[in-house]
Amino acid sequence: MESTETTQQIGPWSVRALWTEEGPFPSEIHITATGDSGATGFGITNSVLRDVKLIHPNPPEAASAMNAALDSLRTVRDYRSDGNGPVNDDYLKALSAAYVAMSKTTATEPAERMSYFLPDDSTTIENHLAKARELGFLE
Repeated sequence: MESTETTQQIGPWSVRALWTEEGPFPSEIHITATGDSGATGFGITNSVLRDVKLIHPNPPEAASAMNAALDSLRTVRDYRSDGNGPVNDDYLKALSAAYVAMSKTTATEPAERMSYFLPDDSTTIENHLAKARELGFLE
């Protein structure tokens, strides 16, 4: 079985992922501190983990669609990280793009699946998508 390795630098942290042909997710992930910047004193924070991008270097088609959807959801989460951000045009456009991307995956109930990754529940997401449709951001 052939494997591929990817690396990513996030501040003082180095993220190494080992990918196999078995599936869309890495078989190993290693996060290590680089240099003596004092990063290990606080450990790996949530913000570091949120910035880790696990993108398969040669993804199968279904995994590629899911990676695109997850990238879109990260953008939406940035607008409403605490669930209280404004529901403005930029947020609704990002939410619409994430919904379209999630619809291209094998996931059923895209709005419900999106709620797993966002601070809003599926009913709120559906209401925001209805508003986006009214404004012409989503067909």
